[in-house]
Amino acid sequence: MKRSNLLNVVAAVALVALAPGHGAIGAAPATAQQADVPALPSPDLYAGSPYLRELRNSLVYGEVWERPYLSKRDRSLITIAVLQALAREELAIHIPRGLDNGLTPEEISEIILHVTFYAGWPTGVQASLTAAEAFEARGVTLGELPEAPELPEAVTTPGGLSDAYAAVPRLGALRNSLLYGNIWERPLLSKRDRSLVTVAVNQALYVTNELRLHIDRALDQNGVTPQELSEVVLHVTFYAGWPAAVNAGRLLTAALRARDVSFADLK
Repeated sequence: MKRSNLLNVVAAVALVALAPGHGAIGAAPATAQQADVPALPSPDLYAGSPYLRELRNSLVYGEVWERPYLSKRDRSLITIAVLQALAREELAIHIPRGLDNGLTPEEISEIILHVTFYAGWPTGVQASLTAAEAFEARGVTLGELPEAPELPEAVTTPGGLSDAYAAVPRLGALRNSLLYGNIWERPLLSKRDRSLVTVAVNQALYVTNELRLHIDRALDQNGVTPQELSEVVLHVTFYAGWPAAVNAGRLLTAALRARDVSFADLK
């Protein structure tokens, strides 16, 4: 389905309408009537796999999106990021849903910018086009996009990463001046937001070393809790697949064990 057609489908349905639920797998925190299950568009995207439709209603939207350990806004934040990173057409569905869940157009613009440096320029171009169409359909425009503040000290490369940039010194310079000296400092998304996005994208792309680094950064510097990271891994599973989730789960287990986090406290 072309992006413009998919956007027309999205515009034709009420995203906040409730769809009939089916029996969830495992214990769900909300009934189908309580859950915010978007109505199915027409034509039915699940006509070729009816059980997938059931799981979409009962598990993905009826349970996972309703779990209280991440807000709907945060779930839209990471879903948009992952769909951009994977270049999925469903981004045209989730940008409007993100607006409904409390993300501003400016925050969505900033998600696209941030993810581009982890998933590549073409994903940013495609996501920008999709967002522009979604904003136009909603009659919204981008407001002010504030720049990063001047840092008191220049960002430097940690010693453990020196080998990563020894053979590509210009990339090392851009890592410090642009990625961490500018993009991560832009105020429209908090450092916590940016860690949620970066962990989600690195999980989706199966980037093991970078994911390990950003799990540590999220826990130690940016205020993300163990339960929130656990929830990111769970949520992203249904947009990026099980193998990537198993990889992320192993890395998160090692990080939490190193910090003596009680696994019994995770939900």
